[in-house]
Amino acid sequence: MKRFDWNDLAGIEKHYYSERVVFRPLMECDVYPIFMATTNPAFNRYLLWDAPESVSQLLQRIELLLDERRKGQMGVWVAAEITTGAFVALFRAHVAEQTCPAEEMRVDTGIWLHPNYWLEGLSVEIGALFMELLFAETPASVIRAETYVDNKASKGMFRAVGLKYVENLNVSHENGTLMPSEAHQISRHEYKIKGLARARYQDIKSTKEARISSVESTKLLV
Repeated sequence: MKRFDWNDLAGIEKHYYSERVVFRPLMECDVYPIFMATTNPAFNRYLLWDAPESVSQLLQRIELLLDERRKGQMGVWVAAEITTGAFVALFRAHVAEQTCPAEEMRVDTGIWLHPNYWLEGLSVEIGALFMELLFAETPASVIRAETYVDNKASKGMFRAVGLKYVENLNVSHENGTLMPSEAHQISRHEYKIKGLARARYQDIKSTKEARISSVESTKLLV
């Protein structure tokens, strides 16, 4: 199978829209809004790295993502509110190593969602838009996402956009800690059958899991 070059998608600076958000390529000017999000302990709770101590430290991390994108090895987008331009989430996607049959291409994804939007219904809307983007613009046969086992908000969003649980695993934090996690995925065939038109998600409110997660994260801020 020919290696997929993300520049075929991200390098041409495409933008993607839902009713309330726009997906656009990550830029260096996004560093400060993302840094402000990392000052919220609830945001850092589910990241694979410790909270950055400064904007410049975060910029180094963002530069690594941008470098991967320039090389065509990763797609990276920011989701922002259409009306205000406020940072909502950071999405990344890359092709997995040979983890499935040779005729298939699995895309592994990740999302950093600003805690301010966990209860706004936007997580499902942008999740559905991201699935639509990846299946429409890449030859992916399977889309997979992983999250910590106690990240109830993310798991609720996964279910809402059609991703199904497939396995438990341990993911390495940058500090060396193994974090108990779950993998969820959806195939192109399942996506077509389910008919995940984004219009179905525009009016969805927060899931029970998201509300529980928000209550838990609020306690962290006290």
